[in-house]
Amino acid sequence: MPDPVRRSTRRCTDLRGLMDQHNELSRRGALKAGVGGLAGGALPLPSEQAPASSVSTSADSAAALSAPATTFEFTAGTNAFVTASPVGDQLIAGVQGVLWSIPRTGGPATALTPADLEPTRVAWSPDGSRIAVCAYQGGGFHVWTMAPDGFRQRQLTSGPWDDRGVAWSPDGSRIAFASERGGDPVAGSSYSVWTVDVRSGELAQLTDDPDVEDYDPAWHPDGIRLVFVRAGAKGGRTLASVPAGGGEVSVARTVDKGTLVGPAVSTDGRVAYVQVGDFVQPFNAASSVLMVDGEPVTDGEDVSPFPPCWTPKGELFYVAEGQVKVRRPGTAQSTPEQIPFTASLSVSAATPQETLRLRLVDPSRGAGNPPVLRWPARQWPARTPELVARR
Repeated sequence: MPDPVRRSTRRCTDLRGLMDQHNELSRRGALKAGVGGLAGGALPLPSEQAPASSVSTSADSAAALSAPATTFEFTAGTNAFVTASPVGDQLIAGVQGVLWSIPRTGGPATALTPADLEPTRVAWSPDGSRIAVCAYQGGGFHVWTMAPDGFRQRQLTSGPWDDRGVAWSPDGSRIAFASERGGDPVAGSSYSVWTVDVRSGELAQLTDDPDVEDYDPAWHPDGIRLVFVRAGAKGGRTLASVPAGGGEVSVARTVDKGTLVGPAVSTDGRVAYVQVGDFVQPFNAASSVLMVDGEPVTDGEDVSPFPPCWTPKGELFYVAEGQVKVRRPGTAQSTPEQIPFTASLSVSAATPQETLRLRLVDPSRGAGNPPVLRWPARQWPARTPELVARR
C-alpha cells in the first residue's frame, strides 16, 4: 500500500473501504465502486534483470529456497481482466494478482509478473511491441511499460499521486490515464484524464473539473479524441469525450442507473463498455452487462467490471464468470467463444508469517469486488472454489 503513515486512510484494500457512502460522491468512492481495476495491491514491479516469473516474493530469500512450496492451479479468476494483442494471437489476462500470457486458442498460461504485483490494467501498444500497466511504486500507483514477455520495465510517471487506467494512443506516441495528480500530495484531488509522452515523459492534462471524477480513458481510432467515464454525485453514469489535446468536454452517453466501466472503441467507432448495476450492501453489484453502443450483448453473464478489448477484426474480448470469452458483435454469432486456460502459481511457505491472498469466487456476490482473505502460509486451504492446491 502507499505510505502507511500519511495515506493509509486513503488506500484501503479491505472491502469496507471500497465506498465511502452509497449515495454520495467521494473522491475515491465513485471510482472504486464501479471500477474494480482502480482498487488493488501496492507492490513493486519485477526487476529489469530477472524474468518476472522468477522473482522471489519471500521476505527471506534464503529460507524461501529451502522451504517447501505449494502450487496452486486454477482455471478461472475473480474480477479478472483480459486484453488481446493488436493481431489477436496472444492474450494477457490479470488473474490472482498476476499477469498471464495465454494463447489465443487457449491452453497453459505463462506468468509474466510475480505474485506480488497485482496490476490494475494492461494496454497493448499499437505495434504490439510493448504493454502499459499500472503498478505501485514510490508512494503511489504509476504508469509503467514493459515488453509482452514481462521484461524491460520502464516507469513513466512518478510522484505522490495515483495514476490509473492506461490506454495507448493509435499512433503509439502517448498513453492516456486517470490521475489525481496536481492536488495536495496527501489528500489528492479529483481524478482527471492525463496523457504521458512515451519517449519524453512529458505530461499533459486533458480534463480539469474539480466537481467530477474522470477516469477510464479510451482513444478513438482517429487519435483525435478520447472517450472516458465521468462520475458526478450519482456515480459514473456518463460517457464523455475530450479532444486529444484537451479542451471542451462533450457528453456521448448517459444512463439513469448503475455505473459505466471501461469504455473501449473499435476500429469502426463502436463503443463497448460494462454497465454495472446499482450497488447494495455490502457493496455488491446486482448485475453487470457488456454493452455496445448502448445495447446489451450479454444476457445472464456476470461480466467482470474491467474494460473489454476490441481487435481490428471486430472481436470483443472480456471476462465473465471468471472465464476469458470473446464475442463478435454485429454478426450472427449468438454465443460467446470461451478460451480455456490453466495457470499454476507456486508459492513458498518459508515462514508461518508469510501469507497468500486469495480472492474467492462466490456467485452470490455478483460483480462486486470479492473479499480478500489471508491465510498463514502453513494454513492455506487445500481447496477453494477456484483454486486447487497441489502438494
